This record gives sequence, C-alpha cells and structure tokens, in this order.
Amino acid sequence: MTILANVLSLVVACLVGVGPIALLAALQNRRDRRATALLHRVAAELPAEALRSDLTVDVTCGLLSRSATVRLDLGRAPSTRIWEMAARLRRDLPEWVHLEVDGYLDGPQTVTRPVRLTVDSSPPALLRRAA
Repeated sequence: MTILANVLSLVVACLVGVGPIALLAALQNRRDRRATALLHRVAAELPAEALRSDLTVDVTCGLLSRSATVRLDLGRAPSTRIWEMAARLRRDLPEWVHLEVDGYLDGPQTVTRPVRLTVDSSPPALLRRAA
C-alpha cells in the first residue's frame, strides 16, 4: 500500500509541478507557429522590391486569444504603390487580423510626421446591411 501511495503522490506532484509549465510551453509554441505562418503569408503578398526597401513587418499574436496584429512600417518608401499593396493585403488577411500601417503620406496631403492607420475588416453581414 505504501508503494501505491508513493507512486500516486509522485504522479500528483508531477502534474501539479510540471503541468502548468507544459501548458504554458504548449500555448507559446502555438502562438509562435501562428505568428510565423502569418508572417510567411504576409511576406508572400509583398512584392520583392518592397522587401528590399525600408519596409518592416512585425507580427504579434495573442497567447490565449486568436487575435493577431500585423504592423507594416513603410518608412520613407514611395507611398502610392506601397499603400495600394497594403490595401490589397487587408483584403487577403483573415478578419481576425488587425493591420496597422505606419508611414508618411506624399502628394497633396503631405505631413511631416508618420501616420498610423489601423485597418480592420468588417464582417460581410455588416457590409451587406450598410449597402
């Protein structure tokens, strides 16, 4: 009986001691895999010349939630072509992903400091009601 009690206490100690750490490691692994997959998806949408310029891509995902944020820092890149690419990217990303675009505006609306736009997609049902 004492051997069974010792084995049972060892199992309980392992579950209580190692269980939360294993759960946290599994959650972090899942988050990192989602972030990597999203980064590859965004990089596939970007033109090669944009990747060689000052464009910066940052992807963050939630640990417990499904939400994710993609940040594009355009720097001083020629904005017309890059802004069109960012609009196309918003259409191709899933609706649970927030797209934040940082950059400078050219043309008639020129500003001296960077502009940050956060673009969220609306559910299709809301678009149908508004139209």
